[in-house]
Amino acid sequence: MRNLAGASLVVLALALPGLALAEPNPSVTKPRPNVTLKLTGSLVSRNPGGGVKLTPIEGISSKPGDELEYDIAATNVGTVPALQFKAVAPIPAGTAYVHGSAKAPRARAEFSLDGGKTWSASPTVTVKAPNGITVVKKADPSLYTTIRFVTDGAIAPHGTLQYAYEVRVK
Repeated sequence: MRNLAGASLVVLALALPGLALAEPNPSVTKPRPNVTLKLTGSLVSRNPGGGVKLTPIEGISSKPGDELEYDIAATNVGTVPALQFKAVAPIPAGTAYVHGSAKAPRARAEFSLDGGKTWSASPTVTVKAPNGITVVKKADPSLYTTIRFVTDGAIAPHGTLQYAYEVRVK
């Protein structure tokens, strides 16, 4: 049994509007976006009628086969838009990403097989077939180590975007 309440979340990048072409004046501060993140996790229970119940994972122990949903709230508490925002979250050890579970309005999900060094919306692996030929095939979602949500557009000042994904305990 695993307690997965302590999963961490990382902000990977934030593009700022404009480029400085001259030496910046230290007495003038430019407004900047300031995005805060909140990560919550829930145990997913599905009933026969199709309904879903979410139970916070704090203090519970999970078992193989359990599905967990992680929700990320990204809020721009700054005074200017947060452009091309990227939120990065782990696929916790001992779990596997549930294919197709990423939910991200105005954003796209990308995945990494190497802890965030490289990213793809559809990662691939190179394998040797029984006949000795090397082939490239789509990676099984159980190999994903990290998920990244790339925001299309901006998070407006005082705006919030919600992202979510599910994993299954191995």
